[in-house]
Amino acid sequence: MPAYPERKYSGTVARIAHALDPKTRTMPVELDVFNRDGSLAPGMYPTLSWPVRRSRPALFVPRTSVVTTTERTFVIRNQDGRAEWVDVKKGAAESDLVEVIGDLRLGDMVVRRGSDELREGAPIRAPAKR
Repeated sequence: MPAYPERKYSGTVARIAHALDPKTRTMPVELDVFNRDGSLAPGMYPTLSWPVRRSRPALFVPRTSVVTTTERTFVIRNQDGRAEWVDVKKGAAESDLVEVIGDLRLGDMVVRRGSDELREGAPIRAPAKR
């Protein structure tokens, strides 16, 4: 847990290890952070937001929308009032959202709390608009 969750600090990449750990798929990176008041000390762990530029727009859904079984990973799209399982791959995560890559388009309605108990073709209805 971060020492100061209510504060934000900015930094720039100072050094990278140039070696990837194959088990964790991570690479050590050191940042130079502006720490005027000395509130940050060695050994503290941050929660980090790492901006990434994409070559194409990303589509994010709530983490709870993505269903993972032993056979597949999918979201459930509302297709004309019926459940349609759409295979996806998970990408980057941001807060309670996760990027999904698959046959989805901006504006598609997906079930917020997906489950493999909601069978393909089962009737579903969209929540009332507020």
